[in-house]
Amino acid sequence: MYKKEKITEVIERNREEITELCEYIFENPELGFHEYKASAALKDFLEKHGFTVEMGVAGLETAFRAERKGKGQGPTVGFLCEYDALPNGHSCGHNIIATSAVMAGAGLAEAMGEYDGNVVVLGTPSEEGSGGGKELLYQAGVMDDIDCAMMFHPGNKTVINDILLAISAYSFTFHGRAAHAGACPEKGISAVEAVIQMFNNVNGMRVTVKPDTRIHGIIKQGGVVTNVIPDLTEAQFGIRAKTKEELEELVERVKNCARGAALSTGCTVDIREIGISYMNLKNSEVLLQLAEKNMADMGEQIDVRNASEGLGSSDVGNISHRIPTFQIMIGVGSPAIPHSEAFAEACGGKRGADIAVRAATALAMTGMDLFNKPELIEKAKEELLKDKEEE
Repeated sequence: MYKKEKITEVIERNREEITELCEYIFENPELGFHEYKASAALKDFLEKHGFTVEMGVAGLETAFRAERKGKGQGPTVGFLCEYDALPNGHSCGHNIIATSAVMAGAGLAEAMGEYDGNVVVLGTPSEEGSGGGKELLYQAGVMDDIDCAMMFHPGNKTVINDILLAISAYSFTFHGRAAHAGACPEKGISAVEAVIQMFNNVNGMRVTVKPDTRIHGIIKQGGVVTNVIPDLTEAQFGIRAKTKEELEELVERVKNCARGAALSTGCTVDIREIGISYMNLKNSEVLLQLAEKNMADMGEQIDVRNASEGLGSSDVGNISHRIPTFQIMIGVGSPAIPHSEAFAEACGGKRGADIAVRAATALAMTGMDLFNKPELIEKAKEELLKDKEEE
């Protein structure tokens, strides 16, 4: 029986290194698929702690799979890294996610010493903006042997069973006909009127959608000068729903809003999906209960057990439909909402590193539970299979 006290000892011994890594990633924010500094730093950390790291998995330069294999057959426990930033820096706290994941893997492997099975850390780039690094790794077979996957995400509250909505992003490009707006407007077909009509159609649809639905759009291109009837405009929409089935229906309704706008103005419209659709999060209750007990034993205050509404979306949802998975939100001690400047401030410096240490400890202890009782993995797989059958 592996002892969890050893995990705390190992992680505390490496606190200074963890702090430096967390601060380095925070101070060097990189957008999705361009996380060269972050992925290199994470690789160096893992190799230093005895992991074999393969970079460029799934054909993605900044993706990696790191593993520290045991002596024989046993569970393969995976920890998920995210390390991409937003245009305003690490305002979603992915520096904490990455650091906690690599330290959880290293802490678990070192604390166990000799074991049967495999400890894996997966570097999954570009979670933001529908990049879908996790989905791309899954499709490429990088996760085929993973028995379960887990991660912590910073939030304004500590929430065990969080809700993440399914999301798809689409571009709608309207084509009209240009004409001089003063001399001969009757010869034009206004693409800007079409994009405005689409927004009106979407707004009119909002009264007949569920409260947990989210539809948010921007106009990327709306014409060039006021004295020319615009012949080209583009809108982009993020469309969210509680389940992937509800999302599919909602996406079709939004597409019809665009088609109707084009028809009513005499334009045509090109509809294109942006990036990868994200599924809703299906947390494994078997794994959550283990993590929740470990957090309680650590003295962590749990603000919410079961979330009542979704905050956002993530490609971890895609993995949770295939592999027993959990994502727990860990509070950063600030009421700020992710993606804001205030939230970024809460995730930086020693404060952010301390959060990463707490998350890494809980993750590693949950991984140790699975090595102590591998039958729990089978129970989690059965739970997921039952959920699929009931869908």
